Amino acid sequence: MPESNPILYDLNRVFIPCRTVLEMEALTSLFLEYYNYDEIKELPQSQPSSERLIEKFHVIDCEPLEHIIEYFIHIIVNKLKPIVMYERDHHDRFRMGNVEAYAKTRLCLFFALHRLKLKFLVIKNFMDKFKEANYNLDSSEEQEHLGAHTFLSAFYRDYYKKNKMNLKLMLSSKRMSERVSKLMDTSKTITNEDIVNAITFKKFLDDKNRIKFIMKEIKASLFVCRVMFAQMDVYNPFTLAKETDIDAEEMMISQDFIPELIPAISQCYAEKHIPQLEDCFRAYEFMMHRVLEGINYAVEIASGGQIILDLDNTIYNTGNIFEI
Repeated sequence: MPESNPILYDLNRVFIPCRTVLEMEALTSLFLEYYNYDEIKELPQSQPSSERLIEKFHVIDCEPLEHIIEYFIHIIVNKLKPIVMYERDHHDRFRMGNVEAYAKTRLCLFFALHRLKLKFLVIKNFMDKFKEANYNLDSSEEQEHLGAHTFLSAFYRDYYKKNKMNLKLMLSSKRMSERVSKLMDTSKTITNEDIVNAITFKKFLDDKNRIKFIMKEIKASLFVCRVMFAQMDVYNPFTLAKETDIDAEEMMISQDFIPELIPAISQCYAEKHIPQLEDCFRAYEFMMHRVLEGINYAVEIASGGQIILDLDNTIYNTGNIFEI
């Protein structure tokens, strides 16, 4: 993949310095292989110490993994300062400050939010193309014998491919600056390949576990974001002040969203029940819109109102993953 100047800029300013975010995401994802998300869902609110996380993640005496958590808490999370909220015109507002996408103290938080939103945008990109093709898969994705597994196979393959491409882009070390290369010393124990493998190792799965894998990835990103927001005394960053009855965070991980709607759309597609497929798709679009709005609101809060994203925009460069 040709590396343009904007990508190189983000590589050296964001992706490599914030490598620990990817390590924590991978570690959380591996934890969720064996334990339920409910076991750690409320943990961020207690602003856990590194010792508490090491114990909870069952990595005591595993030095490389202990180091990831210690660095994340002591160096990344502890840099974050509380956001002062105040009320104006009956709406919660946040104090403005000089906070932009490359502000050092919140750089890793923006990167974690970027990763979270990107996962939903990868899903949205596939679904948008499916709708634009009149609810048909790309001809290259078609198989001779159609079935529910065909749609889900294409869906998961697209997610897997784009996620892995983006990880390799962010972990590229070919053209990093000399200053940034010094930040890679920890790769003696946890390599870039280790991170990619930890996040993408489940390439071959059945339909049920494909959805579970994607949900595990989303929950891992969400957890990392919430730990950082909790340090800033923000406990509901994804809930729009004007719509407190709609919890975008709960919607992200709700069984009614991706775990139910994607298989339902797949089944309708396989059985050629177009009216039902359209109904399911409308429900999916409503929930996806709310989720992306919630993530954008979290970015707005984290930036003191200085970063306002369009629904499909990301904070940092994504290369050409949406063009393939």
